[in-house]
Amino acid sequence: MKTIMAKSKNSENFIVEQSLIEHTEDLLKVYDKIVPYLQGEDEFLENLMIICVLHDLGKMNSSFQYKIEIANEIEDVKDNEEKLNELKNKYIKIKDKNHNILTGAFLKSIFDKKAIPENKRTVLYKAIMLHHGNYFKYICKSYSEYERALYEDVELNVLNSNEYNIEEVEGFIERVLGLKINFRDDDFLDYDFLRYLTDRFIGKDSENVEELYTEYILYKGFLNLIDHIASTQILDFSYINDLSNDDLDEKLIEYLSDKNDLEKNEVSFNKLQRDIREYQNTDLITTAFTGSGKTIADYRWAGKRKVYLVPNKISAESFFFDALEILDEDKVGILHGDISLYVDNEDDKDGLNISLKDNVLTKNLSKPYTIATLDQYLLSMFKYPGYEKTFASIYNSNITVDEVHLLTPRMFLILVYFIQFANKYLNSRFHLMTATMPKIYSEKLEESGVDFAHLSNDEIKSGQNIRVKVIKEKDISDIIDDGLKKNYKILVVKNTISEAIETYQFLKEKFQNSKVNLLHSRFKLGDKKAKYSEIREQEGDIWVATQMVEVSLDLDFQIVISDAAPMDSIIQRMGRCNRHSTLENGYFYILDNYKDNIVYSQVLKEATYRLLKDEGLLTLERRNELLEQYYDEEKVKKFYVSEFKKAEDDIRDIFGVTKEGDIDGEKLIFNYEPYLNIVDNKKQAEILFRNVEINFKVILEEDYKEIRDIKDKKQVYRKLQEVSIPVSRNIYFQLSSSDFLKKEGRLNIIKKEAMKKIWTYDDEAGLRKKKK
Repeated sequence: MKTIMAKSKNSENFIVEQSLIEHTEDLLKVYDKIVPYLQGEDEFLENLMIICVLHDLGKMNSSFQYKIEIANEIEDVKDNEEKLNELKNKYIKIKDKNHNILTGAFLKSIFDKKAIPENKRTVLYKAIMLHHGNYFKYICKSYSEYERALYEDVELNVLNSNEYNIEEVEGFIERVLGLKINFRDDDFLDYDFLRYLTDRFIGKDSENVEELYTEYILYKGFLNLIDHIASTQILDFSYINDLSNDDLDEKLIEYLSDKNDLEKNEVSFNKLQRDIREYQNTDLITTAFTGSGKTIADYRWAGKRKVYLVPNKISAESFFFDALEILDEDKVGILHGDISLYVDNEDDKDGLNISLKDNVLTKNLSKPYTIATLDQYLLSMFKYPGYEKTFASIYNSNITVDEVHLLTPRMFLILVYFIQFANKYLNSRFHLMTATMPKIYSEKLEESGVDFAHLSNDEIKSGQNIRVKVIKEKDISDIIDDGLKKNYKILVVKNTISEAIETYQFLKEKFQNSKVNLLHSRFKLGDKKAKYSEIREQEGDIWVATQMVEVSLDLDFQIVISDAAPMDSIIQRMGRCNRHSTLENGYFYILDNYKDNIVYSQVLKEATYRLLKDEGLLTLERRNELLEQYYDEEKVKKFYVSEFKKAEDDIRDIFGVTKEGDIDGEKLIFNYEPYLNIVDNKKQAEILFRNVEINFKVILEEDYKEIRDIKDKKQVYRKLQEVSIPVSRNIYFQLSSSDFLKKEGRLNIIKKEAMKKIWTYDDEAGLRKKKK
């Protein structure tokens, strides 16, 4: 008899074929790693184990099993194009019904034996039946077709045939759950199971709806997380940080001593860093100016699981590289602006395997310490397909949001909703770090209902003085020429990648006897790591960079030339000038290109220009005063009020909220469903991602071929992460519309043809179009 199978072999994704029992056993191994993190919640843990064991029983249908057979044959004949096409046509013609929905028919008998109450049953049914996609995905499905598939594909062709070894599955369930069952019993299958395929809960509109909905999110979220980790078939991973506070402190001291070239006994934590340990289990706002050691302090605001979020337009990578030096590589993951988190995996409709790209995303999401751009977590508030997995991953976590004042009103408002829900229902604690908190942001936080403790560093260091001057583009060459003669290190900050590349190429040609370097996001991660190291070590004479240098990097240039930007960004850039007080004062030049809305609002750039144009020498204290004045500017305040109003209107449109009155994080999750208002997922995504910087990851064809030759699966994931290049939506569509991209699973591969004709890549300037 045939073994019931769950996964087909897939060399492209480094997956071996697995039986249903083998795959489920892998889930239980992953479950065992996560259980210590959830100890004390016995009923939840038992039910989670039950749904892990049962979630794929719907794969016991003849059409799905035939699909696996054909998928395995396809894998074996990849070099035979004629046979390959014949098998692919066969595969396409198999009209199976979603196994996760069919699983619902297996549950009643087992739940009866386990005496699971009806309201809890509703939650577990939904978690299992919707573990691929969400209710919206199945809203137009024909119930009669599922009932027919249950009778023909499951009952007749599997359970009541002698073709498949179903006794093996029965024995597994008895061994794991202690239940003796017989799939062939006349009343085992439940033909009324589709009553649970609904967007509502028993108890809806009653007092316990929030409790039921939260349980559903956590059951489904952890099931997805466990299932996806198991599907990578790499079970050697850490889910929680097992370092003690003392061990973590030792690692931090070692990092600081290496970074500052000091002996360990010469390094100690400052007052801010010492005090923060008292707030380890508290929601906290830390206000401290640039250079006060907030980042190291935050490491001491530790938890078993930690998420470190940075503003959406600022790269998370520099934080990631620092974290790799402090913590073990297996404990640190990175997620930054990848659209794949928000869209359903249409390439995996039948659940046969999880793509290589999804494997990388899942592994990063499940690391004990994840660094990410804010959007990766906040957009879960809009219930994109699979949002429950993100919520489960932050359950009982410590979440830090850095440089809160740099958030756009849109992102800040979503952050407030996120905090409201996650703090109350996911037991997440929040640490908001900022140089200063705009008054309107403070008011929004007060309205959130979350009680934050406050920690601040009122001591502003002396030194780091800079002299500010507004200049024109034509002045850049003379300023750089004069600076080079004095052996000054020079940084030029541009607002866009294209302008940064153009400036780099101009300066490289103009100053051929000087070393000119470039840093922006459109490099491979591996090359960016080298770039970060070089810019920190001040290698070269001139650096051209985007906003990536605003946060985290400990840089010290005697001259900084910056595009016009809002005051908060300008102050961040000033922090890269004369940082270590190597001069009596550094020189900070602002270009007068403030009369446009490119990247930043013209209103904010003009307000910044007005405040800075007559300033001369700036101390750290004066910069702090200017930032406060900026937020008090009438036009700036009006801008923020207007942007908050637009953001709330957009959110109301997305959720279809027509009632007057306040909305908050709880109401958005429990009371509204985006799919009821927006019937097309792609359209929904476009609305959600408007004004949000989303990356598409691409890799070069030559790098993809190298990945195919790697035998060690862990090395495959590491290499894929190293060679991925984030590109904007605009660049992605340029490549896609020119037919320069090919898809392998969910990977976007730039064809060799594109790199010969129009595009080019090197580790000096990154991915760009060739000069005409």
